[in-house]
Amino acid sequence: MMNEDLDYSILWKYFNDSLTSSEEKELNDWLEADKQHLHYFNRLKEKNRQNPIKESSAKNSDLAWKNIQLTTKPQKNHFWKIGIAASILLLVAAYFGYNALYERANKKISAEFIQIDPGSKKATLVLNSGEILELESEKDTLIKEAEVIIKNSNSELNYKANETEEVAKSVKKIKYNTLIVPRGGEYDLILSDGTEVKINSESTLRFPVVFEKGQRNVELIGEAFFDVKTDSLRPFIVTSAEHVVKVYGTSFNVKSYENDKYVATTLVQGKVTVATNNKNTAEQTLLPGYQSIYKKESAKFEQQKVDIKQFTAWKDGRFYFREMPLAEITEVLGRWYNVEFKFKNKDAQKLTFTGNLKRYENIQTILNQLGKTNEITFYAYDQIIYVD
Repeated sequence: MMNEDLDYSILWKYFNDSLTSSEEKELNDWLEADKQHLHYFNRLKEKNRQNPIKESSAKNSDLAWKNIQLTTKPQKNHFWKIGIAASILLLVAAYFGYNALYERANKKISAEFIQIDPGSKKATLVLNSGEILELESEKDTLIKEAEVIIKNSNSELNYKANETEEVAKSVKKIKYNTLIVPRGGEYDLILSDGTEVKINSESTLRFPVVFEKGQRNVELIGEAFFDVKTDSLRPFIVTSAEHVVKVYGTSFNVKSYENDKYVATTLVQGKVTVATNNKNTAEQTLLPGYQSIYKKESAKFEQQKVDIKQFTAWKDGRFYFREMPLAEITEVLGRWYNVEFKFKNKDAQKLTFTGNLKRYENIQTILNQLGKTNEITFYAYDQIIYVD
């Protein structure tokens, strides 16, 4: 003989495959007692198939169903109560299921278990017409225009100028393209003059599809490494806000993010001059192995001899930190791994580190190396990495 009422926790446990033998018998007796029970149960199974009622503890189910019961032989004029009860069941199931998933997604994770993959080759190309193309490393793209052929292959965007006399006469206005590299990305670019550019995460480069005769001008926000094709008649000019770098053929790195207080130009080979777009500012010459620091607030330049690897290793797939404050390191890691860092321990921002690490490792490896000092710990919560 079945109980007078059916506890809804039995239905919950049925969908979580956790019925005891006695509960299973009670459910079967209830289903056999009335065809309307079976009809209702089948509808509930279909809803569960579309939106599974899972992931809640027995404690939560007991609490949810403690006072929700169904009479074994409801009269027809009370059958609407079954629908209400079913709605309550699904709402509470959704609530507990969502919270269980939310709690797992936001569970505190220590450094050794943080799994965040490194960045990859990805970028967005905006054509002069306004057309937007998402560049994919696995997919080749070919664009033919009057003055240039643009080919995207093997994570490299290559501009090859069509320099025939007919084209030169027909082209009257310079067309610009913009390459946007997001957080967690990087991309390679060959300009129409043969200059090679490696563009780092969260950076934008605006450039002509073909260069005019007088100068080769590009505009940068973010960070890029330039290996400029030598042309003694046409200086290559990189403008970043009010900062200007002028070269004729050389290799150098420019770091100029919008939220940085400075623009850093690091020269590897050749010779460059740095200045501002203010005509009253004198140009300063930079020699290999030196770095120019332009302070935005004071509009002043400083020069210092540096270890070039510290500022160019990123293009070769490495992180090279040399007595670098942790606050700066986390900015670099945040851009590459597309993750946010927050300091619970403010003093940790000033700690300095030296290391040469692989850029394409899971972030877990990097954090473990930084944490070996035992002065700091890392943990992740709610998609944010905390430093304590």
